[in-house]
Amino acid sequence: MIRAIVIGLALLCPAAGGACPAPLPMSVPDAVTEALAAWIESHSDYTVPQGAPAIFMCQSGEVITYEGHDLLVDPDLRAAYDLMEDRIFLVGPWSEDDPMRLSSLLHELIHRAQFHARDWPCPAAAEPEAYRLQEAWLAERGIDPGFAWAEIYLHARCPSDRHP
Repeated sequence: MIRAIVIGLALLCPAAGGACPAPLPMSVPDAVTEALAAWIESHSDYTVPQGAPAIFMCQSGEVITYEGHDLLVDPDLRAAYDLMEDRIFLVGPWSEDDPMRLSSLLHELIHRAQFHARDWPCPAAAEPEAYRLQEAWLAERGIDPGFAWAEIYLHARCPSDRHP
């Protein structure tokens, strides 16, 4: 069994010197994404786009292509939705069995629904609503995420909202 895993990894990463694609595509069961999509639709005015987006696993310190630019994955980042490519990046470690980690996927699926439903003055403007929905989902599970609301609202301001 271990040998099969090592051979599989060797096929994915033919040369150990960095040829392995990063981030790696990952599979989240359809039942998980469908349940999250149904929750979004029942707790918001959004209709979730059909089909699941591509989902990738990345690690803190990696550089990913996000919205057409290279982005260094910050240690505080848990997930990101790339509208241009309709894909979600989850930052490891990630598990569907961990409600806080699963709520990161929910948050990005909320962004997917938000950005497909209407135009926003800037991507950051969608954050407070996504965090409110994420907080409600966690509250249903008895979890207080302890979000820093002042920071969320500060970072949700569009560049045009800032005084020169």
